[in-house]
Amino acid sequence: MKKAILIFTILFLLTSCTDKQINNQASEEPEASPENEISEEIKEEEPIKVSSLKDFTTEQSEKIRITKKDGDRILFDDYLASIEILSDIGASFSDNDYKTVRNSSNALYCDGFDDGYSKDLIKDNISEMEYMAFDDFSSPYNITKKSTNLVFDFNEYQYDVADIVYGYTAEDITLNCFVGRVSTSIFDVIVDPAYMYGMPVYHSGLSSGEYTVNGIKIKADTLNFTVSISNVPEISRDAFSNLGSDYVYAQITFDNIDCIYGITSGYTSTASIKSYKLLTEDTERVLTRAFLFDNTKDKDPEMVQVYNALMSNMDIINNDSTLGITLLDLDFDETPEVLVTRYSTDEGVDFGNVDNEVADVDIYRIENENLVYIDTLYNYHTIVYELGNFIGLKTLEDGSKAWFNMSYKNRDTGMTSDTDYLFTLDGNKLKFQEVFGTDGDGNYRYFGEPMVFTSETIVRGELGEEAVYSWGDYKQRFGPWAIVGIAKQDYCEDMRETSFNLYSDWLSHTETYTKSYKLSLTDRMMSYNIAYLVDSFYLGSYNSSKQYFEYIFLGDYAKPVIYLYPTVTTDVSVKIELQGRLDCTYPEYNDGWNVTANPDGTLINKADGREYSYLYWEGKGNAIWDLSKGFVVKGEDTIRFLQEKLEYLGLTSRELNEFIVYWLPLMKDNKYNLITFQTDIYENNARLHITPEPDSILRIFMAYKPLDNYIEIPEQQLSTFTRNGFSVIEWGGTEIK
Repeated sequence: MKKAILIFTILFLLTSCTDKQINNQASEEPEASPENEISEEIKEEEPIKVSSLKDFTTEQSEKIRITKKDGDRILFDDYLASIEILSDIGASFSDNDYKTVRNSSNALYCDGFDDGYSKDLIKDNISEMEYMAFDDFSSPYNITKKSTNLVFDFNEYQYDVADIVYGYTAEDITLNCFVGRVSTSIFDVIVDPAYMYGMPVYHSGLSSGEYTVNGIKIKADTLNFTVSISNVPEISRDAFSNLGSDYVYAQITFDNIDCIYGITSGYTSTASIKSYKLLTEDTERVLTRAFLFDNTKDKDPEMVQVYNALMSNMDIINNDSTLGITLLDLDFDETPEVLVTRYSTDEGVDFGNVDNEVADVDIYRIENENLVYIDTLYNYHTIVYELGNFIGLKTLEDGSKAWFNMSYKNRDTGMTSDTDYLFTLDGNKLKFQEVFGTDGDGNYRYFGEPMVFTSETIVRGELGEEAVYSWGDYKQRFGPWAIVGIAKQDYCEDMRETSFNLYSDWLSHTETYTKSYKLSLTDRMMSYNIAYLVDSFYLGSYNSSKQYFEYIFLGDYAKPVIYLYPTVTTDVSVKIELQGRLDCTYPEYNDGWNVTANPDGTLINKADGREYSYLYWEGKGNAIWDLSKGFVVKGEDTIRFLQEKLEYLGLTSRELNEFIVYWLPLMKDNKYNLITFQTDIYENNARLHITPEPDSILRIFMAYKPLDNYIEIPEQQLSTFTRNGFSVIEWGGTEIK
């Protein structure tokens, strides 16, 4: 199946204890295991008596390795050189590239009410939540990250990282909370897990979420902090002063919340209050029922109807295969339709050598608290293709709007075929218009008309002749498929801020190339998340489905090309063992290439008898690139940098020119690029099997990340390559988002 290589980078990202609970956490969570060793070079010198960070010279401090763990999560793995010494035992650390926070799973289990309380369901939910760098965390609130601090212990000749302390400040934020008095002037606040959306969570252990609220033991993936009466405004101080030791349920607007978390010391978070409103003293009802819509007095009747329709049809919209429930107004009448994403392994789908997993999206209209089925969208499942389970809202030339859907199935033929549609909802019927597609012979179409490509041969100096393909204003060297990919990218450019992810992070956890699984939800958890969906549609309290995406032509492994240089004309077999999948090859791969290779590098492909300059492939994989060392280069200096490094690595003028011609347009306009060469990781994820075996192989794979600002990074040490006998040269690369 011909396929443009497309990636949708969906940036959808979108807790605390009393003193007693913090002590419990410290004793109950797995003991943090610092792995801090004085380097061998230091040990070989005269023993250094250390009682302060300031005792170390710069050279010595650079050799102190910092590693700290929280369960199985490695939080840091770096050197002391990157810290700023604050005191004898304290230092600040830049952790911008480390995965330290996650979204809350919203989990809440009540002893005596939920079967999951005595099981490990909440622990499972927490452990499966993805950690991310703080800067990658998306929140509707005004949240500012604090400096991350290290705390050291010194004992004569030994030093250890005793704690790593994170933190942030959230300003002007309204949350529903359980509030109770701890002492005369101190009050305990536990955020309702239903309101944890957009609040970063640090902990990975369960004990930090164990509380007792008016006799009910609960386990909740939430944030807990203290409030001093001095931080309560006069207008609310009487209400606070009248609180007893029993918790009440209240809506609180905070001036700020200071959330501090140490992986050894636990949470010590505080807050100051702007306003306070008592909602109910019946906390049992809040904990065990869907309070958000239990009291409907102040709710819009239509909101109540939509909520009741969803809850009364839960057997339709939520089953073992459901991965997402979304509300979108598809016909623009201000009443939402219900989109339900279901995991499927459609036997009628043929993706070649890739699993036939898809994410079909059933669409329902709400009528009188009933759901009326309309149609199904045929979407890709993200763990198979990075095309994403989403739809985009497109503004057409006449000002009207339509929805954009990338379908794995042609709706006219029923065949597996990449077909992009615009659709609208009219009554209970979806009307589709094909945008990009192919006919029965695999020829490309645009709005139903054949895409007629022309080609011309140009001479590129010592690189020789090359074909350039054209369609309208588009020109590309590599073939019509390259033009189609870029045309699709341009078509979707104006949908970057109007695309909607159709997975639900509160219902399931889905990542590219990893297992997609349902979270374990109680009836109450399902109820308040459905209520949140309704709130988000009507009130804009948050929007769980709004996404940003980037429609990009390049794949994970972009344009690796393989040159073969035998010493004499030789029949050669080349196969790729890829941890992922091949998306495009030239010439056609056919379970490997079989060619006759000449000493000048020209190849005769046995399958079609044509001459080629190299073997080309693109694919998608799941490699984790190492960005700890490399080079930070201004975009305008890309040519000079690549010429210098590629020549040093061992590419000929022809090879490095072809590399630069491909990558320069993608890199030159970035303010900076972090550039690394990933030889070992690349080889482990994309192995070459060549017969006869070459005498020397050079595989250059560049990973780069665009940067808005310059950063300091240790320089990567490169090695030069000497060609010997039958030589194989390969280059490729990827952009890291």
